[in-house]
Amino acid sequence: MKAISKFLRDERAWVDFILSRTALILASVVVIAAVYHFAVSIQEVNSQKELDLLSTELVSYIDKAGSSPDELNITYDFNKEYLPYFQGQQLEAMISSEYVVVNANINGRPIISAKTPAFRVYPYSYMALCNDLRSEYGSNGSMVEPISANHTDIIGYLTSRTREVNFNTSNPVYIQKTFIYFTDNINVEKIGYVLVYQ
Repeated sequence: MKAISKFLRDERAWVDFILSRTALILASVVVIAAVYHFAVSIQEVNSQKELDLLSTELVSYIDKAGSSPDELNITYDFNKEYLPYFQGQQLEAMISSEYVVVNANINGRPIISAKTPAFRVYPYSYMALCNDLRSEYGSNGSMVEPISANHTDIIGYLTSRTREVNFNTSNPVYIQKTFIYFTDNINVEKIGYVLVYQ
C-alpha cells in the first residue's frame, strides 16, 4: 500500500507513464500509416502493370499491322473487362507518329504507360492521309496517283503534320496497314504506313 501511495505521489512516475503511453500511441500511428502507404503502393504497382498490359496490347496490334507485307485492317477494342483496377475508371489514350500513351487517374494520382511502335504511325484515317498528301504533293499517293517525291521527304512531311490524337477508350480503334506510292518519274516504289483512327 505504501508503494502504491508513493507511486501516486511521485511526479516522475506519472511523467514516465504518460510519456511511455504517448510513445506507444505515436508508434501505433506510424505503423498504421506505413501499412496504409504500403497498401496504396501495392495498388499503384498493380494499376501500373495493368495499364502497361493495355498499352503493350495496343502497340502489338499496331506492330502486327505494320509487319504485314500486305494491306491489313484490324479493329481493336480497349478491353477493360480483365483489368480489375480499372473497372469503372476513365482511361485516356493518345497516339502520335512516335508513341502510344494510355493513362488514368487512380485516387487522384496520374498513372501513365507509354510505348513506342516499331512502325510509322499516322493517327488519322485513310481519307485524311490522301487529302493531306494531295494538298502537299498534288497526288494522293495511291498506285494510280503516285507522288513525285522521295520517301525521306514524304516521311518528314507526314511526321511534321502528325499531332497527338486523343482516342475514346469506350469506342473501337481501327488499325490499317496501307502503302504510299511514290515515283522518281521512272520507277514507282511504296512505303508502308499504319493508320490508327476512330
